[in-house]
Amino acid sequence: MNDLITTEQKTESKTKKNRSGLIILCVLVALAVVTGIISMLESKKTSDSQTAGTTEKIFNGSSLSSKDFIAVIHIEGVIENKNETYDQTWLLDTIYELTHDKHNTGILLFIDSPGGGVYQSDEVYLELEYYKETSGKPVWAYLGPMAASGGYYIACAADKIAANRNTLTGSIGVIAGQSVDLSELLKKHGIKMNTFTAGRNKDMLNINTPVTEEQSKIMQKIADECYEQFTGIVRKSRKMTKEQVLELADGRIYTANQAILNGLIDRIYRFGEAVDAMKNENDLSSSEIVHYYPKKQKSFSSYLKYAMKQKANNLYENELRNAMPDIPYPAFYFHQ
Repeated sequence: MNDLITTEQKTESKTKKNRSGLIILCVLVALAVVTGIISMLESKKTSDSQTAGTTEKIFNGSSLSSKDFIAVIHIEGVIENKNETYDQTWLLDTIYELTHDKHNTGILLFIDSPGGGVYQSDEVYLELEYYKETSGKPVWAYLGPMAASGGYYIACAADKIAANRNTLTGSIGVIAGQSVDLSELLKKHGIKMNTFTAGRNKDMLNINTPVTEEQSKIMQKIADECYEQFTGIVRKSRKMTKEQVLELADGRIYTANQAILNGLIDRIYRFGEAVDAMKNENDLSSSEIVHYYPKKQKSFSSYLKYAMKQKANNLYENELRNAMPDIPYPAFYFHQ
């Protein structure tokens, strides 16, 4: 009898386990389906907005305004192709469209960025130069909490640079790339990693090979060339000598007071004061102010992806304190 009860109990327990497993499987499948539906809807929403709303680049204002206006373009976050706060394609398209907008009377850049890719920073700089040369309209820059490295590079396209008194700026320098050599660690643990290449420097900066003297020189030349370009931009924008720029361009950041004393910015203003000064000095008192922001995806999945990315970055930085963010190199970037 006891054996029978035990067998029945075992059977019942097994049935419960199977049922629990089935429930868990169903929940996982349901979650997968819901996630897929959300992704499809977001994809459709993005596609629709890109098709039907491509001209809707103005927020806090009307994209069909018949009044003259100064465009305040917000450049925020790491400068790369696209992230949560920055969109390179949107930014270049917006500047180009403003170049040919008869109601636009000028651009005021609001910059809050630690910098980013050399390629992306220079593209924006050149597009702003094209805007000035083609339209003859003024460009001013207002520096927010941080406008460092690539952020300052872009600001150099402005006729005037103003900053908040608490702004950090400068960081005139270049990161050509980085290398982590794990070859000795791999060898110690008996791990063999082979990469098959043609060309003796094709595998340079890989984790399983030490950096050679030749490769160090290759990377240094890239850094030096980008540095020469950056310092040349600063020299032209701030009307300095090469010696003056090189004295300042050691990669350090400057407070607003230090920046104005060194000639890197023109004035220390509140944002509203910068707007008034731009209007007064360019005879634009009748122009309204219209803010431009890239569109942001505000959805549950985007918040989830962002949270996961932040968590991963935090874990990564705990392991490698000096690790750089996942941005394209070479870069004008200030790493805190």
